[in-house]
Amino acid sequence: MQQYFIDTIAHMNDQIALNTEQSHHITHVLRMREDDVIRIVDTSSQMYFAHIHIDGKHVFAHIDEMIEDHTKNKVHITLAQGLIKKEKWDFLLQKSAELGVDCILPFISSRTVVKMKDEKADKKRQRYEKILQEACEQCKRSTLVEFQDTVDLKKIKDVEADLKLIAYEDADHQSEHLYQVLQQHKNISSVLVVVGSEGGFSIEEVEQLEASGFIRVSLGARILRAETAAISLINNIAFFYEMVGDQS
Repeated sequence: MQQYFIDTIAHMNDQIALNTEQSHHITHVLRMREDDVIRIVDTSSQMYFAHIHIDGKHVFAHIDEMIEDHTKNKVHITLAQGLIKKEKWDFLLQKSAELGVDCILPFISSRTVVKMKDEKADKKRQRYEKILQEACEQCKRSTLVEFQDTVDLKKIKDVEADLKLIAYEDADHQSEHLYQVLQQHKNISSVLVVVGSEGGFSIEEVEQLEASGFIRVSLGARILRAETAAISLINNIAFFYEMVGDQS
């Protein structure tokens, strides 16, 4: 069943005018018919079933039934991700949204190859937000992913979270396994995880973040690509706290 986010608060029996893009998608892409049922998520993250009314090029959603939300993570997950190449970046955005990340914070570090040009930043941000929204609709989650402006890695230390992790590709004796760290932080509400770009981090950057309270974690013996490491971290963190919540 198709889901759409709307930019207003909905109430039972309301009739909501869907936007031009949503109306076109319903009538020309999905070829839905009068009274077909869709899912609606309003600005309060409340989910509803609604049946559609088609009036020419315009489509309206009549709110019928409230849906109980089971899609939210038990902890708020922020991914600070070093910029990577376009195809991998788009893939990372999509899969991160599907796995439940709440916020994505892009950054540039000493080994970042990809650069964000100011004159293209707004257009790229719009495209990224569209990828995220479509992924959120596809996986039926109740919240959109917050996408922040690109910053320098040094600014990451100022981001607040109960647990701050940095994935470091050189899994030496100073790196703790992710599962062991999470076991020591069961009762938290937010996690910030930092993953480098294709070139990873310099040891100086890792040590600077550690001095600000970040914990260096390993994902195992194998070296993962940047996008794989990020997806693995999000999935493992979300799964761990879901299991902890179910046991409490």
